[in-house]
Amino acid sequence: MTLRRLLALFALALLLAPGSARAATFTTPNFTVSAPDEALARRFGEMAEYYRKEKALEWLGQEMPQWPERCPLRVRIGENGAGGATTFSFSSENGRGYVASQSMEIHGPVRQLLNSVLPHEITHTVFAFHFGRPVPRWADEGGSVLSENDEERTNHDIRCREILNQGKAFRLGVLFRMTEYPRDMIVLYAEGYSVAAYLVERGGGGREGRRKLLQFLGEGMKGSTERSHGSPESWNLAAQRVFNIENTDALEAQWIENLKNPNAARIAARDSKPAPTTLAVPTGGKPAEFTSAGRPDVRSSANAALPVLEGPVKSARGAAPENEPATRPVPRMNIPDRPPPILLPPEIPRPLK
Repeated sequence: MTLRRLLALFALALLLAPGSARAATFTTPNFTVSAPDEALARRFGEMAEYYRKEKALEWLGQEMPQWPERCPLRVRIGENGAGGATTFSFSSENGRGYVASQSMEIHGPVRQLLNSVLPHEITHTVFAFHFGRPVPRWADEGGSVLSENDEERTNHDIRCREILNQGKAFRLGVLFRMTEYPRDMIVLYAEGYSVAAYLVERGGGGREGRRKLLQFLGEGMKGSTERSHGSPESWNLAAQRVFNIENTDALEAQWIENLKNPNAARIAARDSKPAPTTLAVPTGGKPAEFTSAGRPDVRSSANAALPVLEGPVKSARGAAPENEPATRPVPRMNIPDRPPPILLPPEIPRPLK
């Protein structure tokens, strides 16, 4: 076989490779989006910018400045679950940390990506920009779940109660200081979401509650090392200064007590049939509804939106988070690492009809 023929066959194979013929790129001021076709690339680029502004206003009270380099955003469309990963590298200058590089990849059904996974991932970038350093895992994930749709938040609320009832949850004094993901990551996702939601609510809700949570994190992380986010003393002081609570043990008791008495909103979410999800689209002035045949696809794994957080280095690591083994065990403290069960029956929502 001649070299010319080999090259021709190789070119044909590339053209016939799945997704290669339709791959498209769309650039915005802050993102370079790669998606299966031009329409999807544009849609995800517009929505990435929309969420970037919205989440910054929600958490910081102002927009983030334009990033020095566009964040690569790769979109893969499929029906076998939804998820994503955001990789950061951090550096510092004059004692102040900043994001040196970042990249994002999301995969799943279009509706789920636009309504939950993309805003979750964008929230990670807000935290990274604000602190200029890795954020405690529980808060990074729990705070980002706050950006997901009602159905996802309800599912995390249910899972947290089940985890507590099974004795699998971490004591808050342990959870706050963890720098590594535990083997059972849904515990960190669900418990982190529940604690983050409680602290936002206790801080006044809305933007003010989010500001208080960021303040709590900033105080708690003081004195962090590679092996521990903050110290028992720093988190106790954070509870006192921000929420007027004596220490993390008292905070834990109040959080669990709050879970024992579900508020009206949680009960309504549990007992009602979820409404179709709507999403604001910045270019049309009208909300657009995204539906799918049959029951909406819901993430069943906590691995879905896992960010890879780096230390102060100049280049980002390319390893996918699902392939990253835990390099260090969860630190052991001088307190039991599991709180007592809250002894509530699982709050399973009624099946969709």
